[in-house]
Amino acid sequence: MKVLSPLIRIVLKKVMVLPLVISISFCAIAENEVRPPTRSYPSIFQAWNGIENRPYEDNASRLAHHDLIFAHPYSLLTVGWNISESQPYQGIATKMNAEQRGIASQRKQQLLSKNPNLRLLVEIRYRDAKYLSAANESKVKNWWQVGFYPPDSPFWLKDSKDQPVVGWGEDTNADGKIDRNDEVLNFLIDFTQEAVQNLVVEKVLELKNSGLFDGIMLDWWSEDFATSPVGVNDWSETILTREEELKARLAILQKIRFNVGDNFLILVNANTRKIPHSAAYVNGIFMESHKDEYSRGYNLDEIKQMERTLLWAEQHLKPPQINCLEGWRLVTKYTGDLETRIAERNSDQNRQSMRMITTLSLTHSDGYVLFADDNTMPTPDHLHNWYSFWDIDLGYPVGQKAQRFQQTEGLFIREFEKGWTAYNRSGRTQTIIFAEDVTNVNTNERQRHHQIPDLDGVLFLKKTGTD
Repeated sequence: MKVLSPLIRIVLKKVMVLPLVISISFCAIAENEVRPPTRSYPSIFQAWNGIENRPYEDNASRLAHHDLIFAHPYSLLTVGWNISESQPYQGIATKMNAEQRGIASQRKQQLLSKNPNLRLLVEIRYRDAKYLSAANESKVKNWWQVGFYPPDSPFWLKDSKDQPVVGWGEDTNADGKIDRNDEVLNFLIDFTQEAVQNLVVEKVLELKNSGLFDGIMLDWWSEDFATSPVGVNDWSETILTREEELKARLAILQKIRFNVGDNFLILVNANTRKIPHSAAYVNGIFMESHKDEYSRGYNLDEIKQMERTLLWAEQHLKPPQINCLEGWRLVTKYTGDLETRIAERNSDQNRQSMRMITTLSLTHSDGYVLFADDNTMPTPDHLHNWYSFWDIDLGYPVGQKAQRFQQTEGLFIREFEKGWTAYNRSGRTQTIIFAEDVTNVNTNERQRHHQIPDLDGVLFLKKTGTD
């Protein structure tokens, strides 16, 4: 989902300053402290699409690296909605394919045997979906290639000329707009209709009752502005108002929660915005952290906004919380092939940004994190490398969230069962002094003094295997 509100780009100048030295000590775990879930940290999630730099691993192994995944049910467990040649429209199917459920159950057990903490969420489409006109539908080679709803369905949102409205596309030729038929991906759904809302609820209830999935993900979750533009390249006018959309979104949430109870997870994509009206029903925000240029990293204002929203979500959303922070990499070659993409993600600058985003998540939440491709690229969204940094086992969190040391602005350190994580956006290199030797995962140095560059993050381990 794109953030379509205006963003102000701030250019930060490099300033030569001396490192600040901070000393910290080991602390004990309180006996009566309630510990978070058993999974260890860092805890990585997958947004739709997966790992590209591990071709030697099978798909199940690549999936199981993550602790949370959301996608279409077939991508997760090879089970789909019960469509057929006589009823090929996924949007109005409310039951899962019975013949595929046995295989899906086996696949889930296979994934859980590799990662018992894995949570599987299904994306539920409510705002936009694939549309084919009657003329184009008659040309498809296979019946399952039709649109989400029938072309004459009243569920499609229409403009003043009674035509369906483009809701999303990919700028594949990088000209700054969606202007070709092959760039249009989805059309808008009128989710203010009670019939549409009820179909959504029926789908979610079927997912819960199947026992195969842990929850759902709802995209395009905005409380601040309407997401139904008259033209996909111009959001100055919308078909539905903010108030109409917000009322409909809350109705969907309330109906879902009433039907599935408290133990089925709901994740919504609100980018880096707070969602106070939805907070009582939602377990987590997918923080797809937008930046206005794919060829640059995040500026300081954008980073601070991530911190504020993540902390707010940790404090206000419904438990158990599953907040998911995603940072986007810097892209050099917009249309890069697989080899180029993998190499770019592994650049020094992108690896540093990955460490910063990962440690921001670790210091400010008990949630999940991902560093992936910018979603404006012509390749599938959110593809990513797996980094060895994510293989480090910190155990569970011990220290409080968002703790600054000695009131140092922009320097955060949090203790975990097996180490610490440090995150620095203070504007200068910081030196941390521990009470005894610890291992810096970035440098593999084991000592008391460690430096952390600006806009970077470090994992520290308390002990090594030989201690």
